[in-house]
Amino acid sequence: MSIASPEVSLRSSPRLPDQIASILSEQIGGGAYPPGGRLPPESRLAVMFGVSRSVVREALSQLKYEGLLESRQGKGAIVVGPSGRRSFRLEAAGVLNREDLAQFYEMRAIIEAEAAALAARRRSIRHIQHLRNCLERMAQAVERRTDGTEPDLTFHRIIAEMSGNKYLKDLMDYLNGKAGMVIRTARDHSSRDAKLPAAVQQEHEEIFQALEAGDEARARAGTLRHLKNAARRLGIKQLG
Repeated sequence: MSIASPEVSLRSSPRLPDQIASILSEQIGGGAYPPGGRLPPESRLAVMFGVSRSVVREALSQLKYEGLLESRQGKGAIVVGPSGRRSFRLEAAGVLNREDLAQFYEMRAIIEAEAAALAARRRSIRHIQHLRNCLERMAQAVERRTDGTEPDLTFHRIIAEMSGNKYLKDLMDYLNGKAGMVIRTARDHSSRDAKLPAAVQQEHEEIFQALEAGDEARARAGTLRHLKNAARRLGIKQLG
């Protein structure tokens, strides 16, 4: 049985069980604990991570729920491995390191660009009206120099809904829930440059115009451009 290094640095946020579950999930995926093997007992894990057994127990419960572990009488926590995963795990984007954040934005660009293309094809008057309302609220935020994060998130959520794919919509709801802090940070950075808020608004306007016109290619390209620019405004340069 492979034993993970005890030299683990935990942050105060997010919650400790979530951090431990994330670390163990990565170690299982990386082969530190192969399928069919056992994790160390709760008492040993508690010492390794410097937390109470109740914190470890909650972390293990998460991994069991996700399908990475299973309990067997008298054998403790047995590793099922990534093949048993029942859920997708992603930390809040606000606590990702720069490399992970770059990959997060790359994933968003791939998914949202295609969602926008589908949305252009399947647009409805109702969705277009909702998008226009979001644009107006974002424009007001630019003019008043207030936070436009909420209508920004709603704008992207409506596009996913407009794609007509319920799985895509659910995935985008999940990703947007993780991206809220990052979008707020990006908007805060943009507000420090007098020209940037208007540029961000223009990017949303171009996406909207493509969707309204039913132009799939323009909707896809506009969304890719917007997300690449958003990443660049955060100092993320890995997106090609």
